[in-house]
Amino acid sequence: MIQNSNPPVFEHFTLGSAVPLAVNSNRKLKNIYVKVFVMADLDEQYTSRSLLPMVLRRGTTRLPDMQELRRYRESLYGCTLGSSVLKVGEWQMVAFSLDIVNEAFLPTGESLFEKGLQLLRELIFDPLVEDGAFRGEYVEREKGLLENNISSLVDDKNEYAVLRCTEEMCSGEPYRRHELGSIDEIAAIDAEGLLGFYRDWSTTAPISIYVSGDVDPAGVRDTVSEVFSFERPEQRALSALPARVEVSGVREVREQFEVNQAQLVMGFRHGVHPGDGRYEALLMLNAILGGFAHSKLFQNVREKASLAYSARSWVERTKGLLYMACGIATENYEQALEICLEQLKAIEEGEISEEEFDASRKTIINQNRMLEDNFPMLMASDFIWRLHGEELDLGAMRERLEKVTREEIAATAATLRHDTTYFLHS
Repeated sequence: MIQNSNPPVFEHFTLGSAVPLAVNSNRKLKNIYVKVFVMADLDEQYTSRSLLPMVLRRGTTRLPDMQELRRYRESLYGCTLGSSVLKVGEWQMVAFSLDIVNEAFLPTGESLFEKGLQLLRELIFDPLVEDGAFRGEYVEREKGLLENNISSLVDDKNEYAVLRCTEEMCSGEPYRRHELGSIDEIAAIDAEGLLGFYRDWSTTAPISIYVSGDVDPAGVRDTVSEVFSFERPEQRALSALPARVEVSGVREVREQFEVNQAQLVMGFRHGVHPGDGRYEALLMLNAILGGFAHSKLFQNVREKASLAYSARSWVERTKGLLYMACGIATENYEQALEICLEQLKAIEEGEISEEEFDASRKTIINQNRMLEDNFPMLMASDFIWRLHGEELDLGAMRERLEKVTREEIAATAATLRHDTTYFLHS
């Protein structure tokens, strides 16, 4: 049964230049969390876009190096700044974050939140510029770090196999691109050209601002509106949600690599997005298939057949993909592939035990409840749901999960289309 609860709710405002602001007022928090999401299509400029936050973090016009930034952050009771680059379907998202003590809990009563917002604004929109370019030293250092980050993706063979499966499965689609960029494109980026790209991106890319803390939403709206009160040209529209790609047959890709254990990855297309009537059934399908230790893949491929060192599945919800992956011995490829596909077929035929069904639903609902206390993740989740044109309502989602039937899960499994099988072996 669903327990009574009051999931966090965001109040939504629209600031000048049509910038969305979402505020969650929650007395649980002693700090204030701020996120600024800057969106763009996952286009040919994805490597430059990935490099930008790395260069921006090096300094602003007022605080021109990382040492000055650190000293100023310390004066704001050690507030933290962060940035990340993520892939959301066929969009690339740059997220900037601020974590700062709530001034209401300080004896001084100083306007700490406003100062933190101003620092975050400077970091994104007032970078250090010298002679019509970013500081060359900063750009070259961050190019080297980015190249190392991309090169190191191959070190985790589990994730590398997934990356390669995605590249093969989506070879003619923007989703093939990794959010960090491509090593082949890094060398051509220079300080002057990157600044030109930044000026276009920072003035035309859609931005959204989120704030969570023990705050007055109207007061936050006024403060954020004042700090981010600069003019921006008309925002460049994002591409539409990707349409489901029809699958004509299963592609098999095999690659040799020096690995201790082979990696088998299978990619499927489902075309279900947040807010879709089948969304909760898809979550249950994934949980029963390979999302947790009680799931069919773990129990049948790893525990019973002893074929896999690891066995899992997961869902990509914006592009519309589902993956199954196993770490196996090379000689067990055919048997492991067969048993993995049998587990999906069993779900399609309604072979779901009471234990699998109940454990999956309880685990998903527990994750749903845990999200209520993870405010950085909650802000990102709400934002992504709004990108899909939907409202995130954790309580309503729990109610829908309670009503999902085996028949709905089986029907959703029947819509999956096996696109690509990728095998990385020694």
